[in-house]
Amino acid sequence: MALAALPSMASAPQPKVLLTVSGRIGRINNDATDTFDFTEAEFLKLGTTSITTGTPWTPTSVFAGPLLLDVMRAAGVTSGMLVLKTLDDYSAPIPWDDLVRYGVILAHSQDGRRLSNKRWGPLWTIYPRDQNPAALRGPIAESRFIWQVDRIEAGG
Repeated sequence: MALAALPSMASAPQPKVLLTVSGRIGRINNDATDTFDFTEAEFLKLGTTSITTGTPWTPTSVFAGPLLLDVMRAAGVTSGMLVLKTLDDYSAPIPWDDLVRYGVILAHSQDGRRLSNKRWGPLWTIYPRDQNPAALRGPIAESRFIWQVDRIEAGG
């Protein structure tokens, strides 16, 4: 008598989380942590906007990624201060008004190349600095060009 083959108990590995949004969010897709987690594939589905600008750390480049406003809307965030956090636990606030006023993006690419964790990635907040030099230069504005972003906490 032959034994029937048992179905494999191993499940496919879960895709790695690229970005986690926590705090005052309207949508949760990770019940264990009460967060909205984006895999790379989900993040890339948000669409792409490009900003051509220089930063204090780079020459003029074409940065591409979704509007930060669209990222927040996908997580059910509609207002409030955002605190962006990085792989090395740096954090900096970005006011909601900046998302609307400047069209800030959460860049995943620079000049057509994906950002890596060793160089600015996985994600980098980019403002149209060259188009708004008076408002987007100086220590406060430059502190909002946050690289190695992997988490965002939405506040009230």
